[in-house]
Amino acid sequence: ALGESSSYDIALWNLVVRPTRSLYSEEELGPPEFKVGGLAVVREDAILTNARGLKIRGSHFFPKDEYLRTKAAVAGQSPPPTCERLPCVLYLHGNSSSRLEAGSVVGTVLEEGMSLFCYDAAGCGLSEGDYISLGWHEKEDLALVLNHLRQNEVNGPIGVWGRSMGAVTTLMHADRDPRLAAICLDSAFTHFRQLAEEIAHSDRFPFKLPSWLFEAGLGVVRLRCRVLADFDLENLRPIDHAKRSTVPALFMHARQDALISIAHSKQLYQAYAGPKQMVAVDGDHNSERSQQAVNQAVGFFRRHFQAARSDPLNAGIDLSGAHHPLRTSLPSSSDTWPECRSQQRELGWHTDTCHGNNEETQQQQGQRRHNDHDHDHNHHHYFYHQQPQQQQQQQQQQ
Repeated sequence: ALGESSSYDIALWNLVVRPTRSLYSEEELGPPEFKVGGLAVVREDAILTNARGLKIRGSHFFPKDEYLRTKAAVAGQSPPPTCERLPCVLYLHGNSSSRLEAGSVVGTVLEEGMSLFCYDAAGCGLSEGDYISLGWHEKEDLALVLNHLRQNEVNGPIGVWGRSMGAVTTLMHADRDPRLAAICLDSAFTHFRQLAEEIAHSDRFPFKLPSWLFEAGLGVVRLRCRVLADFDLENLRPIDHAKRSTVPALFMHARQDALISIAHSKQLYQAYAGPKQMVAVDGDHNSERSQQAVNQAVGFFRRHFQAARSDPLNAGIDLSGAHHPLRTSLPSSSDTWPECRSQQRELGWHTDTCHGNNEETQQQQGQRRHNDHDHDHNHHHYFYHQQPQQQQQQQQQQ
């Protein structure tokens, strides 16, 4: 039993603060200008220093034509018109990943006339830091990045798309930032203790850990996190933030997720105070999301960006008030799921799909997208594709 407890401690430690680091070379980000499916793209890199003195490395991808047009439109205007700024999707990766993870969605996002910013969380990829904290310190870094984006007059309404640790980070920040236009939460957990208990009772171990052994193992990891990474595991409670957040949210989760079960997203969805949707997709925790799922998320951002761009309050005033259109057109937080189900259906809300009544069908969305936007890679995603001839030339040179 003690041996199993030690194995549990190691597994929990690796999950929480020191998972395998995803390393890559900067060349994998591609050149500063390239094309994705015929769409001209420009990339601007940024290095930000967080409150702990760690350098955070990120990249901002723009559709080139819209970017140049927007820069010209806002030049010399004070303040620049909100309706002419580019909407921005800020993508947050999982705990053992990097900004390259955003390569699977960047083409679809930019094709809609939005920009995409992604960065390596502290302790991940090429950013500095030795440990992660599953959202605790990351939420402060998210606030830093958002402040950086909001200082750039090219950027209009901003939405955050987080996966796993990124989703937890987003949820733990959103309740204090009602200026966000929308958030997409893919595979978040409710609170860490619940997740730890599920891991302890999973088939990762040959027998179920007794409660006293579980508490002992959790106590050891909790102490190490306090000493080495300066945070308390018991404070990782995204569900508490869900109860206070009013930002429109799309919850997404894979049905076959064996690490963080879909029950977590369902609980978060039920507790969430603001406008919300829930989407169940095929796959497991680490599966690349299908193009249909990506389309659903991007469509969700597009609808709320359109509402935010037409709303002058989004220029910097707190949007959490009851008279904001996004707050009044959907069921209130006091409505229970059975009571507002008919209204949700009228609005195109479904627990398994997001086909809005007034939106394009997924088939129509797919038809108007370029077929070569699929980024089907086993590990790293890339932001551009070389032509076969270019690849052959490089191989010959090597």
